Amino acid sequence: MTAPPVKSAPQSQSVQTRQHPELVPQPKYKKSGIKRSLFWALSIFAAINVGMAQLSAIEQNKSAKAAGGDFWTNPVLIDLAIKEFNAQQPPAKVVLLGSSLVMFPFWAMDASFEHKISDIAHYHKSAALEAALAKSGLANMPVFSLASAGQMSSDTYLYVNEFLKGDRKPEVLVLGIAPRDFSDNNVKSPTATVSFQQIVGLPNFVAYSKTFMPRFEDKAEFVANHSCFFYGRRWRLQKEVDKGIERLSQTIARLATFGTVKPVAKAPQFSPEQAQLMAAVNHATAGGAVNSNEATALLFAASLEQRWNSSAKEYVGRYKGIADRDMTVQLSCLDKTLKICQERGIKVVIVNMPLTAINQKLMPEGFYNRFSTAVQKTSAKYDKSVTYLDVSHNAAFQDGDYWDTVHMNHKGGAKLLSVIVPAIKDYMIKQ
Repeated sequence: MTAPPVKSAPQSQSVQTRQHPELVPQPKYKKSGIKRSLFWALSIFAAINVGMAQLSAIEQNKSAKAAGGDFWTNPVLIDLAIKEFNAQQPPAKVVLLGSSLVMFPFWAMDASFEHKISDIAHYHKSAALEAALAKSGLANMPVFSLASAGQMSSDTYLYVNEFLKGDRKPEVLVLGIAPRDFSDNNVKSPTATVSFQQIVGLPNFVAYSKTFMPRFEDKAEFVANHSCFFYGRRWRLQKEVDKGIERLSQTIARLATFGTVKPVAKAPQFSPEQAQLMAAVNHATAGGAVNSNEATALLFAASLEQRWNSSAKEYVGRYKGIADRDMTVQLSCLDKTLKICQERGIKVVIVNMPLTAINQKLMPEGFYNRFSTAVQKTSAKYDKSVTYLDVSHNAAFQDGDYWDTVHMNHKGGAKLLSVIVPAIKDYMIKQ
């Protein structure tokens, strides 16, 4: 019996096979669109950051150079001072460093006989000190002042380390100090000063991170501040937003109570005399009728009582909690400054600046003596290259030598020269 013939499948029918699911090629999703969107978003964000930073720099430059501009907290002033310092020929042999306590007397002495010099924030010379040195037999001793408003001991360290080197290294550094330079309630951190923010950036961040930013969080904060314009200005932006919300709420409140509640007169911020003085300054500077030096002169025309009362109130705030705060970082910066000067062959004259009795009494009892002892102890480590002059209790300085409770006028400046010049001469003779 023969088997039945096998029928072959029709040619038109193909055999279908199914692949294992893991072997089936998965569809490729298009990611180019997402990448492109992310690229453009980041590019736009970066462009806005750069643009805002440029606009901010332009505004700061205008303010630094304009009459009536921001003469005390504008970081551009530091750039202008450094540019002038590097351009001075011949280079300075004597450099002044310190806060406004140093700025005032040296500016006032020159302004007392040359009324057309720059305002105090832009003036970096000292014709009076140069003349006094020449009179003592030290001719050709050009002077430059790198003193700046609010300068802390940590800022002084930055100026010395960054700029007093090479052919710009002076023979002598005159450093004026006071308790506020080591502890100021208005300055919560050494990184919060204008000098630090302008001098320290991403290129030299590593050199100062250990001293100024010991914690990782501090370092991360610094990098974020310098990488993103908006992040670095977040507190200022928040402050402006808060102001806007407050103004809006006040407007809504006025509209809601319109016709029912009489507006309450706002208490004057200044006394009548102060208000008149400020109005004169604002009018003059806004109209361009006077330059910045004349505007400063108008402000200086405030009465002695006004200046002293204002200064006392200011320093009550600055000295708040001063006895309880740690000054280790600021004292270590003084030590670093003196060590650098010793290594570079720069002689240092430290002047513990005189203060009025009124100002000294604003500090807790015993603190001023502890502060002076700490500074003297640090200076003694470098006795061959550092002269420490403590004139904080010098009876030669009377109230008439001060513009307010801390800043000396031209009379006080002349007395200060009689202390500083012999110390500088002593160094120069020993060379």
